Amino acid sequence: MPRSPLIVFCALLFAALALVPAAAAKPTTQVCTAKAPQVVGDEVTGKLSSSNVDPLQGRYATCAHAKKVMKAATKLEVEKPRPIRSLYCRPSVDPYYMNVVSYACTFRGADTPMFVRLTFKVTYKE
Repeated sequence: MPRSPLIVFCALLFAALALVPAAAAKPTTQVCTAKAPQVVGDEVTGKLSSSNVDPLQGRYATCAHAKKVMKAATKLEVEKPRPIRSLYCRPSVDPYYMNVVSYACTFRGADTPMFVRLTFKVTYKE
């Protein structure tokens, strides 16, 4: 009989430890804006999603870094997939309106399960 409280305690402790990684993997989403004179409205709005953010690479999951990526992509008017500030950006040009481009930029940690995704859509000026 004296072992049953110990077994229950160990089972609860094991269950609590099993839930910790699930809480750490919770994705976060932010809306980031940046100034870009090449686009209609002079402003770009993007959605930044991240999960499993490693503290050493956490700078890639911030709005400050997302703003730099959005500014660089619009300044270069990227039309082919390429890396921009450590995020790999894949543009998608609208087939009906050639000035409308959607970008999906991703960052995957090499040693960690970190994942960052930045998506934004712009309409370039003529």
